[in-house]
Amino acid sequence: MNPYTPQPRSTPQFFLQSALSFGVSAVGVGAGIIYLPVDLWIRAFLGLGLLYVITSTFTLAKCVRDRQEDVLAAEAAQNQQVPLWYGNEQPAPRS
Repeated sequence: MNPYTPQPRSTPQFFLQSALSFGVSAVGVGAGIIYLPVDLWIRAFLGLGLLYVITSTFTLAKCVRDRQEDVLAAEAAQNQQVPLWYGNEQPAPRS
């Protein structure tokens, strides 16, 4: 029986692009909030909103990843429990 070897889901270049894109967008929105011509309390409220969106995005991404890994683990466990051929039976004759 061949052991399951997971394939990488993304390349290192895609990961780097994603991380840079996240960093640039977070810094850009943060700078926009800092230089917004409004009172300090409004900028603070928008800054806290930005931090909340960022943390909830990470949480959602982790939940989606965990759900996908659970589905893969369940499929692997099911495939290991149901043997297709025990090795001692004769194959069915073809008609």
